[in-house]
Amino acid sequence: MEASIKSVLSYLENESLEKILQHLSSIGVRTADDMEFIKEDDLKHLLTPVDCRKLLHAFKRRGQLCDTQHNTQQRDCTMETSAEPDYFLTLTPVPYPETSPNSELALEPSSHVSVQNSTWVSTFSVPWEKTHESLRRQCAELAKSIVDKYPESFEDRTEEGEQLGNGYYTLSKQLRIRIDFLNRDNTLTRLRKPKRMVPAVDEDLPGPSRKCAKTDSYGCVNWQPSQLPEGQNRESLYEKKIELMTIYSKEGQRGADQKRVIDLMTLLYEQQRRDINTTPSPTMSDLQNEWPFLFMQKFLLQHFCTLTGIELESRLRESLAGKGKRVLQYFSSQLLKWNKEVKAVLHGIERQVEDMDPGLSAIVVMIAYFKEKEEAVFLLADETSTQADVEAQISLPSTPRLIMLGESILGAKKWMLSIEGRVVLQLSDRSEFTSALAVLFASYYVFNMEYPAEAATTLEFIQRFFIRINPEHSKCNSKVQVSRRTGKVVQRKNESLNPHMASFIRDFIEYDWKNN
Repeated sequence: MEASIKSVLSYLENESLEKILQHLSSIGVRTADDMEFIKEDDLKHLLTPVDCRKLLHAFKRRGQLCDTQHNTQQRDCTMETSAEPDYFLTLTPVPYPETSPNSELALEPSSHVSVQNSTWVSTFSVPWEKTHESLRRQCAELAKSIVDKYPESFEDRTEEGEQLGNGYYTLSKQLRIRIDFLNRDNTLTRLRKPKRMVPAVDEDLPGPSRKCAKTDSYGCVNWQPSQLPEGQNRESLYEKKIELMTIYSKEGQRGADQKRVIDLMTLLYEQQRRDINTTPSPTMSDLQNEWPFLFMQKFLLQHFCTLTGIELESRLRESLAGKGKRVLQYFSSQLLKWNKEVKAVLHGIERQVEDMDPGLSAIVVMIAYFKEKEEAVFLLADETSTQADVEAQISLPSTPRLIMLGESILGAKKWMLSIEGRVVLQLSDRSEFTSALAVLFASYYVFNMEYPAEAATTLEFIQRFFIRINPEHSKCNSKVQVSRRTGKVVQRKNESLNPHMASFIRDFIEYDWKNN
């Protein structure tokens, strides 16, 4: 499909092409044949009127060409490109018992499988040796078709039965890996474009954090309300915003308990989103000056709930208490299986004298398992440190960090949140780790921030496994990362679902099912 569109609109940028492909998939387009049913209105928000007509005209001509060749049961209809033809792969069961398991399948654009013999599975064969490099993208379409037909057998799901990402990532990945494996001795398939030099990016320098429009509304249900609150206009909302700022200037954080403040923070959600989502993005300092109450645990989590529809603290408390203990059991019962980093964390947990939060222990183990850096999520500070001490003594990065006050990460009992090189929120002494983690995670969503590449897998694991927010794409869109093997800055491969995270969840569910 990608090559077909490129052959007509060769000047399209990759980002625009990706948006078109995603939109076509979302409205039900599975193969190039389905383009005959697309109308200009379906694409007018992505293409100019002329480009829409050119593209639809090309696919209609292609459909007419296919109709003239429909006398034969097997048809191979391709769209000519400037470089090479596109291929369409359809799997057909081999008749039994007349053929052997090594028999080749028919290559046909749209044939339907009719299973007449229950033993056809033992004779089913895929002609992997005939697959072309350009077919790898079509593996996603093929995987989606299989999952749509057999969701119980193939769909990616969490242990709660919720769809994980787009639901067909694992199957699509397995198909692509198999193709790559069989093409490993084909030098033509390994020819690549010259590498571009990637400038080093210092993620640890303070300053306005990078944001990306593609992930701004990631997993949200109310990212930017389309209507003002009933009975309100811009002028009245601005007056109420000034009233909030006045209350804070007089009362400080003590004003958070006033019913008027609670009512105003709820009423002004649309205005808060408008200020946060503005372009260029505001700094945390500007937002804190305009919405000081938003940088309190109570109102930050309230905002997250309106944004996503999830009571974050209660969901995390339930998940960390139950799943956290089971994750620790999963690792401790298979101690010899893990790398030295995981073993070191598990031994540290055993040596800890005080009772530890199982959720915190599980997350520290997961950071080690994914070979990521603790300091990309947690920063350790002395238990007696004040906000000024932390800002003076620790190099605080631009992306959110949870400051752990104590002798060790596992032994911390007090927490602060830092963003853009400064402490923006200090939790009360009565708070638990669950509240601290909720504040850290909420800050990524409320302020439209991407996960840092150094902890993207761990944060996506928390998001999908503990909090159960499962959109199709990743919230880390960084183009570069530091190689875990060489320590150098390298290009980062962006995928719709983190393969390490998806693999762990699959293995954990299987283990948990067998043992619990």
